[in-house]
Amino acid sequence: MMMMKATVAAALGLLISGCGAAAADPAPVEDEAAFLARCTSEGGYDCGVKWRWAGNAAPMADALLALAPETGGAVADVRAGLPAVQWSSATEGKLDDLAVTLPASGKLAFRWMKQGAEGYYDLIQALRIRGVTLEALGCPQYPGASMGQEKVMIARAEGRAPFVLTVYHRAAPMSMEYGVYEVDADFSGAVPDRAALAAGRYPGGGGRAFAVDPTGWATTCPDPGL
Repeated sequence: MMMMKATVAAALGLLISGCGAAAADPAPVEDEAAFLARCTSEGGYDCGVKWRWAGNAAPMADALLALAPETGGAVADVRAGLPAVQWSSATEGKLDDLAVTLPASGKLAFRWMKQGAEGYYDLIQALRIRGVTLEALGCPQYPGASMGQEKVMIARAEGRAPFVLTVYHRAAPMSMEYGVYEVDADFSGAVPDRAALAAGRYPGGGGRAFAVDPTGWATTCPDPGL
């Protein structure tokens, strides 16, 4: 357990220093005991698994926080701010098991899939561990549970400008199918309104859940994942 704590803390330091983040002091990292207590008090289950998945998501969380502009600052060059990524082209690369893409200026996406996997990452908890507040904008409602869960949020970190974040998780329904985890971030400062959200005009919107159109939009919804 102590090794897990040290690993998460080390990943935080390495990613922030590697991404060249300046300005805001990083928020305290919530340790395992505090996380488990919070998770349990919130009515969570499988809190130990969530802790491990949050640790797996540390590179994503640290990269997002390092890339978020300082309050009142301009959006930085996203590609230049990700030296740990092994780039295969101007807009595509790899970060460990994650596929990284730059869909447009000021935007970043992570993609992961594995056959038969229930999951592996929990970015939402990884951000909360780092003191990030997540304001839900809502979730598209898909016609079947096997199509996964998606949530659009505004992420607020101390000393950083808010950014829009979308997280999608799909556990593999059967062993021959793929578990999927997708993250999209927009650092431009533009926040989609209700009409844009319902129409799928948000970071990563559209094309998920086998390109099946959602049946509605919910403003209150659970976090994707366990």
